[in-house]
Amino acid sequence: MNNNRSTYFVADEITRKIILLFIFEKMEIPLSENTLSEIIMSNPDLMSYMDYREALAKIVDVKFVVAKTVSGDLMYQLAKDGRDCLAHFWTKIPASIRESIIKYTDENKLRMKRSQEYRIDYFKNTDGTQTVVFMIKDYTGPHNLMELKLRVPSRADAIRAAARWKDKAPEVFEYIYNHLVEQEDHENATV
Repeated sequence: MNNNRSTYFVADEITRKIILLFIFEKMEIPLSENTLSEIIMSNPDLMSYMDYREALAKIVDVKFVVAKTVSGDLMYQLAKDGRDCLAHFWTKIPASIRESIIKYTDENKLRMKRSQEYRIDYFKNTDGTQTVVFMIKDYTGPHNLMELKLRVPSRADAIRAAARWKDKAPEVFEYIYNHLVEQEDHENATV
């Protein structure tokens, strides 16, 4: 966010909660704990890690933010009451801090969304090959949007595939969907 330490800001407890609500609103997606921590730690002038954890627990407790496990991940999402609270108190956040958060979320939203949704895992098989599991998480429902397993000859191949997945996932999903689902719809329409 803001690497200029001359704008040091110490938020009180209420302002820290409002800052978190503001971050949720600007990100516009459910956020994992890791993503939230990354946002907060990218600008330590906002609040300390411990203050962030305390503020998050309190806004979850009063149901301004909803915490739920989806596809095996704990995700946090801004609730209507949290949005209403923010609408009344967003001015408690200094303009420079709001601008810093907006700039950061604009620059990082897509990358963070991809890091949460496009997941990969790989493991060694008994024959020495690796199985790579490519996933696209669906945080609106209880299941993954897509899960694809691929056997590759080596760990190096698995690592190479993992590195490419975040950029290629949308393209792969679109290709599979269009050729397996959409193609069938076109065939049925002509029968």
